[in-house]
Amino acid sequence: MEGFSPAWAWAVIGLVLALAELLTGAFVLLALGVAALITALLSALTGMGLVVQLVVMGIASGILVPLAIYRIRPMFSPRGVKYGTTGAGSEAGKTFTVEPMRFDPSLPAIRVNGDQYRIQPVDEHERPSDRQVDFGQHVQLLRFEGTIALVRPSD
Repeated sequence: MEGFSPAWAWAVIGLVLALAELLTGAFVLLALGVAALITALLSALTGMGLVVQLVVMGIASGILVPLAIYRIRPMFSPRGVKYGTTGAGSEAGKTFTVEPMRFDPSLPAIRVNGDQYRIQPVDEHERPSDRQVDFGQHVQLLRFEGTIALVRPSD
């Protein structure tokens, strides 16, 4: 095919990956996109073969992906937020204030690490309770069941 070069293919792949990063925010696709653009640039300048292009892409990815995850992404993350630990019990036992859910103000919720979770009051045996919880009331988080926070009124 006349006018087609592997450099253009790598450039398109790099741009698509960089644009796909807008959907994730994890910086991994951006790092892979930059690696593909580096491969495109070197391929255009040197005319290297496919095997060498794949090696360049692998080396560039191996350097840029960890750099993006461990150095660049933390610069854009709020301090003190432990991502991926909310449902694992790291917040159990802490006290939270009941607030209205954003999308349905009639539902009670708590905010944990910046995210809202619907609550279900439980009794002393940790069974669901019909006890009414008022907005502004302090509750103790016991655990999560799915996306529902099981809480007990704080004393």
